[in-house]
Amino acid sequence: MSLLHLTNLTVRRGECPVVDDVSLTVKAGEFVGLLGPNGAGKTTLLRACLGLIPHEGKSNLSALPARTRARAVAFLPQGREIAWPVAVGELVALAGRGQGATDRAMARMGLAAYRDRSATALSGGEQARVLIARALAQDTPLLLADEPAAGLDPEAQIRTCKVFQDLASEGRGVVASLHDLGLAARHCTRLVLMARGRLVADGPPREVLSETNLAEVFGVRGFHAETPLGPVFQPMDVIR
Repeated sequence: MSLLHLTNLTVRRGECPVVDDVSLTVKAGEFVGLLGPNGAGKTTLLRACLGLIPHEGKSNLSALPARTRARAVAFLPQGREIAWPVAVGELVALAGRGQGATDRAMARMGLAAYRDRSATALSGGEQARVLIARALAQDTPLLLADEPAAGLDPEAQIRTCKVFQDLASEGRGVVASLHDLGLAARHCTRLVLMARGRLVADGPPREVLSETNLAEVFGVRGFHAETPLGPVFQPMDVIR
């Protein structure tokens, strides 16, 4: 089942396309890593998918009424600031899908013991986990997450990616923009690579993180290996 369908999606700043003619489909059961250097258009693409900014082309999500869209997709933006001293359990419950969804989301993110703590008293990484939990508590078929691993320590990064893997295995869909190519190679079922607003590669992680793509898009060389714990990828050197 298709959860996200984009046709010729374009976002312009003046005459300049920031997202340029992107067509993309995401199905249930996929954890898609959205990759690209800074300024590639990843955040703009995610926001345009939801109709949060003006765009040309079509997105099945932006065409939905707001209430229907909120039941179809949860969005985790880059911003991680929590401005009010709300208890963690109350903040996650703002997703509005009931106590069961709140409890499951907090358990997934390892936050059960934080329920009564003030969210503003937590560290930046802990606050990030709370906001991920709030998105999970929306309990939607699709999750769009903009740099969800930013600010998290290695354990939390891995646990978050495993949560996203679990969601995909349960028949949901996840699209997450990631800068850590190692996490993407290890955990995503599929990678979508952007550069200068255009989609330049889409497929299995090993194919997308090819020597040619790494050089042309990121200007780096990388190391690949298969291990008993799964694939390993590490950027190794700058080539330009």
